[in-house]
Amino acid sequence: MTIVIAPDSYKESLSAIEVAKSIKNGFKSIFPEATYILSPLGDGGEGTVSSMIYSMNGTLVKTRVQNALGENIDSFYGLINNNNTAVIEMAAASGLEHIKEEKRNIMKSSTYGFGELILHAIHKGVKHLILCLGGSATNDAGIGMLQALGVKFYDKNKLEIKSDASNISKIIAFDASALDKTFKNITIEVACDVQNPLCGEQGASYIFAKQKGASVEEIKILDSSLESFAILCARTFKIDYSKYKGAGAAGGLGFALLSFLEAPLVSGIDLVLENLNLEDKIKNASLLITGEGKIDKQTLEGKTIMGLAKLSSKHKIKTIVIAGCLGEGYELILKKGIDIVFDCTPINSSFSLLKQNAKYNLEQTSNSIAKCLKMNLD
Repeated sequence: MTIVIAPDSYKESLSAIEVAKSIKNGFKSIFPEATYILSPLGDGGEGTVSSMIYSMNGTLVKTRVQNALGENIDSFYGLINNNNTAVIEMAAASGLEHIKEEKRNIMKSSTYGFGELILHAIHKGVKHLILCLGGSATNDAGIGMLQALGVKFYDKNKLEIKSDASNISKIIAFDASALDKTFKNITIEVACDVQNPLCGEQGASYIFAKQKGASVEEIKILDSSLESFAILCARTFKIDYSKYKGAGAAGGLGFALLSFLEAPLVSGIDLVLENLNLEDKIKNASLLITGEGKIDKQTLEGKTIMGLAKLSSKHKIKTIVIAGCLGEGYELILKKGIDIVFDCTPINSSFSLLKQNAKYNLEQTSNSIAKCLKMNLD
């Protein structure tokens, strides 16, 4: 009996690796002779690096970079495929998690630190970059990242400007010639599940900036700034990427990667599944177990669970989902290739207590599921 365990993380409680190990612990006492294949997942956002280096015997690289407000922080990225590929999460440098709520200032935010991570990996000799967008504290259209990579931005007085969101509207020219040498013989894939364009009511500023601390007035200013920058880029590159799906990801970082590096934006979970060769692991399995922190109607929008459901349906593998909790519309995934859904949340527990007991609750739920399967097999 081969059981593949391929969960995402339970956010704020357990990493994907911890979830996978907890499920295995719950099953192993009931099915001690089974072969367990653990393949913790990320959907191209936070947690993707740790999941991929775990599953692919990669290496974690630690370094110091700037956070979104220019403060020096400890950061990291992963090396896989014999150190030829770097997996880099923008949130590891420019993420909201590195900025205390009372200090958040989106107008002064920058993706410069993310660019530092990319440059560090290139200097290590990697030939392929997997860039993971998500969890950003920024809305700078990627100009910080670009400046770290050697792009120079100029104002009307031909003076080079500092790369933060407040200065986007001042840019009237730029020199991106340094990118040709830096990215020679390097390929890039961008894991991005956001479909939003750069500007407008569905763009980066109006949809995402509020949760990063922007006021109503700042949102209007940011959107206008992004639009003017998009016009300049379209005029320079003879193509307008501002309306492309994903251009508004991570505060316009998707737009910068498209415009300046012609980097393709692809489904995060599809990219992860392909790199992990998970289909080969699943197709001969007896059972697939997955899960994430919360299952509800939003789960249908194409991340970890749905990516796995496509594979299990294709190969007719029975699939169990174990969620931290269930929300409205969770049952809809049962029509998409998932056979059964469980949650591991005790009734009337506070969130702090749930986090404290997350491993125990998950192991006990997994053990109960295994007992039910054992009864059926017997």
